[in-house]
Amino acid sequence: MTQTGQQHQAPDTDNVLEFPETHDQARRRHRRVWWISGAGLLVLLAALGAVLYFSPVLAITTVKVAGTDLLAQERAEKLLEPVRGRPLPQVGQRTVEDLLSGEPAVDTVRVHAEPPHDLSVEVVEHEPVAMVPDGGDRTLYSAAGAALATVPEDRAAAYQLPIVASAADISDPAVFDAITSVLGTLPESIRTRMESASAETIDSVTLTLTDGRTVLWGNPEQGARKAQVLEALLKVPENEEDPVREFDVSTPDRPVTR
Repeated sequence: MTQTGQQHQAPDTDNVLEFPETHDQARRRHRRVWWISGAGLLVLLAALGAVLYFSPVLAITTVKVAGTDLLAQERAEKLLEPVRGRPLPQVGQRTVEDLLSGEPAVDTVRVHAEPPHDLSVEVVEHEPVAMVPDGGDRTLYSAAGAALATVPEDRAAAYQLPIVASAADISDPAVFDAITSVLGTLPESIRTRMESASAETIDSVTLTLTDGRTVLWGNPEQGARKAQVLEALLKVPENEEDPVREFDVSTPDRPVTR
């Protein structure tokens, strides 16, 4: 019997030719691989960051506070109590600044995380430049005229600050600000030799040294120059026959001694 049709044969795949990958195709393929790998890495890092940000594994158990003086250590620790139990990544500089913002003695803070459970807070306080009697205590003031803290008289003595005792000086804000501004420009070597400070106007600030001599300072302008001149005058040897009782540096380029 004669076969009327021919059997269909499957194509021979072994004979399919594969052209080599072009440079552009290879570059696009590599680029896709890099994009996919990069996206995967970002997702992984985001997931890890979220875990660390919310995880109780990094919960704060210890808050170390350093640098406090006018601000009592116990007070600082109490104010920072809300950060305990929070994960370290959630507590930064702004958080600590907000918690201590109501304390007038605090100037700035520096915050350092110490994984896994410690937070270190370094407090930098405003420098006191004057003190005012307040009953049996002393209120310490900054160069800006802001009250920083009230401390017992015996403790205040350790700061060696000049006293502003006149009620008129304190009641007039402009005059008081002039006095504290002047005291703030004095180097510590001179300020610790001051017994008191007073003024009737912002242009008549007068300082009294611990040895009883006075310094007519004038207004707060040219403070650094006046301090330099006064420091030089104080180094001049005393003339016992004609001792100097007053230094006038109100015009620093033409100082006068009397």
